[in-house]
Amino acid sequence: MSQRKAARRGSAQPNGGKVGGHSPIASSGYFERSKQPLEILALVVPLIVLYEVGLIFALRTHGGTLTNSAHEGLLRMFASLGIDAGRFSLPALALPGVGVIVVLLVWQVLSRRAWTVHLPTVGGMIMECVLFSLPLLVAAQVITRMFPPAAAGEMDGLGTFGKVAMSVGAGVYEELVFRMVLIALLHTLFVDLLRWKESWALGVAVVVAAVLFTLYHPLQLPSGAVDLRRVIFFLAAGSAFGVLYVVRGFGIAVGTHAWYDIAVVVLLAPPEA
Repeated sequence: MSQRKAARRGSAQPNGGKVGGHSPIASSGYFERSKQPLEILALVVPLIVLYEVGLIFALRTHGGTLTNSAHEGLLRMFASLGIDAGRFSLPALALPGVGVIVVLLVWQVLSRRAWTVHLPTVGGMIMECVLFSLPLLVAAQVITRMFPPAAAGEMDGLGTFGKVAMSVGAGVYEELVFRMVLIALLHTLFVDLLRWKESWALGVAVVVAAVLFTLYHPLQLPSGAVDLRRVIFFLAAGSAFGVLYVVRGFGIAVGTHAWYDIAVVVLLAPPEA
């Protein structure tokens, strides 16, 4: 998608906002600053580091290292492209995290904005993520009461740090795959190729991404029947994360997802997003 089209229609860029023309426009308000690459980087990098530490110290088993499927998919993509972490003196599982950082840095370069991070904005983003996670926690509890779980949780065998690391990894890599990448691709298809209206394109992209996000998770009970509780929850959560991504940007979507999962595995017991 060209920058001219994005500037004219407010296309779905990674920050959920509009890309300017030939010169950067300073973002004076919190709403815009929180969708800029360096502020997102400041929020996301600690989560990536925490996950990488978890992969080394808490998620290794006799059968290998536990990761989430989105992370595994990114590793397979790098392998298919012939990109080997060893060539860069990196741990084998670190490429997806490095990829996220590189994408944000390239975005910063292309935006031609000042290389300064507004730390109060990052603090506000953290608080915003906590607040946005609360409705999801309530919804999860309501769904759990309506449809009691019939099986143990997926991470019940892990220690607390392992559960936190898995939760953070899900927040980063599932939002990268199902929101930043998938919604952007669908938006390009609907707007640039099919000539749909912007509002329709974004709405359908969010719904399609939410459906695929739901199907990405295991939905069957041990009996083979579909777990209606998980279907309803993941559809609702995927839709909520999609709206957050479009309206508030990648950083808020990642932080809310990660914080929700952390709250779940530490305090509550609904299904993990």
